Amino acid sequence: MSTRGTTHVPDAVIAKVISQATSEVAEVGSSSGGVLGVGQRRDFSKRPRVDVELFGATALVTIDLGLLYPSPLETTAERIREVVTSRLARDVGIHQAQIDIHVSWLYPAEPTVKRRLK
Repeated sequence: MSTRGTTHVPDAVIAKVISQATSEVAEVGSSSGGVLGVGQRRDFSKRPRVDVELFGATALVTIDLGLLYPSPLETTAERIREVVTSRLARDVGIHQAQIDIHVSWLYPAEPTVKRRLK
């Protein structure tokens, strides 16, 4: 008779899984560079900052990100939550999560029509 052990996934690994999943949503970016907020750049090729705390089988997740503007904030946040929830269940086996999203900046999209002053 064999016994099964337990698997422990560190919070930092879970944060990386969530960060990668979040970065796959098209409108999501991250701040990069700078010291104490000075000189930061908006970067859509970097993964957002994620903090995770586990309480039993529940993950408390905080995601700090930037969004392309104009993006429908509520719809985009809901899509992020769906992607993160799915990835947590699939990759880590966590089925309960509270996901807090902090939008720390918005970056204007390139205008498709240039306005002219008359």
